[in-house]
Amino acid sequence: MFHIAFAISFVAGFFVLTNAYYAATEEIPAIGGSFTEGIVGQPTFMNPLLSSGSDADESAIELLFPRLGSLIETYATGPDRKTISLTIQKNLVWDDGTPLTADDVVFTVETAQDILVRSATSGAWQGVIAEKTNDNEIRFTLREPSAFFEGTVRALKIAPRHLFGAIPPSNLRLSSYNLEPVGAGPWKFAGLTTERSGFITELNLVPNPRYAGPQPFIRNFSLRFYPNEESALLGFNAKEVDGLGGITPDEAESLLVEHHLASVSLPRYYAIFFNRTTHPALKEQSVRQALALAIDRKKITDEVFNGEASTAMGPLHPQTEGYDATAFQTAGDPMELARKLLDANDWLVNPEDGIRYKTLGRDRTKLEFTVLVPDLPFLVSAMEIVKAGWAALGIRANISLMSAEDMQKGPIKTRNYEMVVFGNVLTGNPDVFAFWHSSQKFHPGLNLSMYENKEADIILADTRKAEKPDIAGLKKLQRLIHDDAPAAFLVNPNYLYAIPVNLRGFDSEGFIAVSDRLMNTANWYVRTRRRFKK
Repeated sequence: MFHIAFAISFVAGFFVLTNAYYAATEEIPAIGGSFTEGIVGQPTFMNPLLSSGSDADESAIELLFPRLGSLIETYATGPDRKTISLTIQKNLVWDDGTPLTADDVVFTVETAQDILVRSATSGAWQGVIAEKTNDNEIRFTLREPSAFFEGTVRALKIAPRHLFGAIPPSNLRLSSYNLEPVGAGPWKFAGLTTERSGFITELNLVPNPRYAGPQPFIRNFSLRFYPNEESALLGFNAKEVDGLGGITPDEAESLLVEHHLASVSLPRYYAIFFNRTTHPALKEQSVRQALALAIDRKKITDEVFNGEASTAMGPLHPQTEGYDATAFQTAGDPMELARKLLDANDWLVNPEDGIRYKTLGRDRTKLEFTVLVPDLPFLVSAMEIVKAGWAALGIRANISLMSAEDMQKGPIKTRNYEMVVFGNVLTGNPDVFAFWHSSQKFHPGLNLSMYENKEADIILADTRKAEKPDIAGLKKLQRLIHDDAPAAFLVNPNYLYAIPVNLRGFDSEGFIAVSDRLMNTANWYVRTRRRFKK
């Protein structure tokens, strides 16, 4: 009896002490562990001046290079709103020990502006003069005020002048530092693993001891590269990688390893852009409106994206300041409204093939269109739903598939298409000038509908200049684009990111670009320890 009582007392005492310990302590991040993310594609330029825009390049740059916003101590705008002065922190260094100063900032801007460099960021800096006033101060001078310039400044990724400054701009792409980068972010380049064929399989990173911010908890961070989505999914299920981003809802269901699926709404959308210059029927507003009305967007979000998307109706994302849902409301059944529009404008149904037609000038014009679609399964599935809806109205859509890369190099560059399905990636603010202003109708502009409306042009230009967004003007812009129907908006797909259940510190708030998922990796941790509460 004594031994039994002693054992019970011992066990009870153990639990009392354990509970007391947990009550008096708290769990905090601990240093250690590793994280590997799987990415489809290959890094080509891990250089903020030359990035191809691929997930591989942008992800590496996000980890290795600092945003100017993280280095700023003071930011001041002049009375005319055309002059901006800022100071950056003192004693900043690149991970090779070279000082990071205002010279690096000015060099980055001026190099991005150089036409020989062909930088993807050049458009954001045209007409901007960047000057060093001392080692830690920079002054920017603009041609005209810009409401969104501060966001551009804070998002700028700095490139090292001491490595690239002496290289002729046209030769920057030949530098070995594009694949052996020197940065100043939380992570430092530790090496590449490459197959004999030249395929890069892995980028290895370690914490940067000279980083100006807090040191990462994780000790080794890697990006593992795969040639296609199928091999990346196999790698995740084989536990070759811990995280995998940009997956579709169907792919998410095929993941066998226990994980947490982060679903993030990003400011982007897919739409069908109508080119009025290549098909006479698209010149008629009623036809474009009918095409936009006859799309079952909810069916697309439910069946193609399994609910991991929202319907897109206009040029602004629902989370953007100035978004107005009332601009897109219609009274009545959309299909019936579309049918009435076509009937009222003398588009007759041919009883032989069921396709509507109308005599324009001397020619009989049919409502039959070729739609150029990126060869991506989810877009093909979405377009099949659109095609069925249009067919019910007497409109035939012929789907032509092409890789997104080939589309950009060919038909999109030359605007040689009747309709094209493509995605617009927004900036998180109401500036959609590049997508809808008439000055952007031709390459390298992004106005894929070649849209032209004088009222819209004024609003778009004024939005860039205004000290704060003109909500009334933005509402009018959305109504103008809705009524003119230069495009049929489809969906805002969520970004799906599979991460391990033991990963802590991941924060999905404030995402604008896909690479933003890696913005706070210094705060991530996979190990914990306990300390006594203060």
